[in-house]
Amino acid sequence: MQDTFGQAEFLPLPPRFADRVRWGSVVVGCSMIAGMVLLFGLTTFLQGVVHGHAFPDTLAGKAATALPPLGVLAIAVLVLGSRRCLRGDYLVVASAASARSALVVTYVLTLALILGSFAVPIVFRVWREGPEFEAPDLLTTFSTLAFATMGFLAGMFYLRPTVRTLSKFSDHPIW
Repeated sequence: MQDTFGQAEFLPLPPRFADRVRWGSVVVGCSMIAGMVLLFGLTTFLQGVVHGHAFPDTLAGKAATALPPLGVLAIAVLVLGSRRCLRGDYLVVASAASARSALVVTYVLTLALILGSFAVPIVFRVWREGPEFEAPDLLTTFSTLAFATMGFLAGMFYLRPTVRTLSKFSDHPIW
């Protein structure tokens, strides 16, 4: 099932699954980028309506607003880059393993950023007007978590296909 051509080890993929990786990674990655840009625009607009200006007054509040969407954008770029692990209908095992590692590290960091953005308004006063303690923005928190998880799962689906997935896309019973 695995062949070695030169220094790289290749895993043959069913042609339909290789096409799914090529086009699906573009669709998922571009959708994540567009969705995060729209979500960030919506939340800054809503904060502008509620508070009179779009971004919090403190540096910690600004970082908590901007960093989780940047983590999701990094996951989207990794999902877009997962198609570079293909050579024809073969998956390059070494590049797929490094892309999976980068995806896991980025996902864990993004989860930490999302948790931090949830905790910052509770711990610190990020807006000058209003009550001393404020509730975190749940729309942004949960939708950013959903985007990050969706991108992570899609990237893992493309970069580490299971035997069941390969047999589902295969026209031949070799899987």
